Amino acid sequence: MSNWFERKADNWVGTAEKKMRLLQWLVYITNLYIIFGIFVLIWILYGKYIIRAWEYYTQ
Repeated sequence: MSNWFERKADNWVGTAEKKMRLLQWLVYITNLYIIFGIFVLIWILYGKYIIRAWEYYTQ
């Protein structure tokens, strides 16, 4: 039965190169979400201080 699943996976995803390319894209997208999440977390925690510092330095 495992051969059936492997054949279906090969038909759906393709060759090993396509699988690795898909994995690379998934890692890339995940990293982008993590970086975006870190910036959002910094803004939530320190947004008031960032705005105050910007206003202080631009006067």
